[in-house]
Amino acid sequence: MNKRNLGFLVSLLLLLSAAVTAGTGLLSEALDLNEFVYHKYSGFLTAGLATAHVYLRWPRLLAYLRGRGAVLQPAGKVGMRPPTAGGGPLSRRGLLGLALGAVGGFLLGRVTGLEKATPLARGADIGEVYHQWSKPGLQDILGTVLHWGRQPARYKEYAWAQVIPLPPAQGSRGLSLEEAIERRRSARDYSGEPMTLEELSRLLYYTCGINEERWGQGLRTAPSAGALYPIEVYPVVHHVADLAPGLYHYSYPSHALERLKEGDYRLSMVRHGVGQEFLGWANVVLVLAAIFQRTRWKYQERTYRYVLLEAGHIGQNAYLAATSMGLGACAVGAFFDDDLNRLLEVDGTQEAVIYLLAVGKKA
Repeated sequence: MNKRNLGFLVSLLLLLSAAVTAGTGLLSEALDLNEFVYHKYSGFLTAGLATAHVYLRWPRLLAYLRGRGAVLQPAGKVGMRPPTAGGGPLSRRGLLGLALGAVGGFLLGRVTGLEKATPLARGADIGEVYHQWSKPGLQDILGTVLHWGRQPARYKEYAWAQVIPLPPAQGSRGLSLEEAIERRRSARDYSGEPMTLEELSRLLYYTCGINEERWGQGLRTAPSAGALYPIEVYPVVHHVADLAPGLYHYSYPSHALERLKEGDYRLSMVRHGVGQEFLGWANVVLVLAAIFQRTRWKYQERTYRYVLLEAGHIGQNAYLAATSMGLGACAVGAFFDDDLNRLLEVDGTQEAVIYLLAVGKKA
């Protein structure tokens, strides 16, 4: 293979490699993929081909830089090719390039699964429909240039509410992680003994509190897709020493409680929890509500998946924190959504209750 043909082959491979690198880069951005191996190695390949391209085209590049013209004649020929007027008809090389680009794009779409799943039949399970429809696809990539609304405020505040500072949570130690995992069980029987304010402080902090500041952003004890943190925590307090019963909101930035409503909500929690009595016997019930737009503006259709995953992370933290302190915890997914949304005074659409975590002194 002569140098000219080799240069043409390298140029073609460089074009294809650059297209793959751009495509995989867009895909990794759209899906928030870390260390995306296809993008990484296609980038290496593109860099290597670019170096080879420069080496093979070096005489032409030097000629261009020296002002000798953009196009040199092949060896053995004298003079320069006169420029043609207008664009002229599409050359065979240009047509071949367009065809290869079209075929390559089609194959890339088929191989990487960028097509959306075919909608399921009418009457199919809505959860299965959502699961199929929210798989990664071409629409996720296009979503990077579409408008999915603005990013809302990172923290929810109740400026009118009375603020109750919580004691510092760091420093105290309970069971080791390994022992807490071994002992973790759902506990529904509670003694009725009051929980201390220090225990509630530790429970909230180790469940979902801010444990690090990085670049001006508070990172938390539970992982969150894109560190967007859509979950708000509303403790419904039944029996905590030095704290009036009622509905509260946990303020992440100040590690404090905001009192929203004062009163006895034990019967309400049992009723809203489909008659599960332990929700009234627990010392506190952590009501988790999601502000979906905090995640939706970036992750579009996969938002609901990520929000529920995060609720699970928070729930496991609550279990382990409670177990480490000798408390009992039990997660609840069965409840009357509209009733709890009304209790919290959220609309059930932009913000909605998705999980309950009962915690109390074990019997």
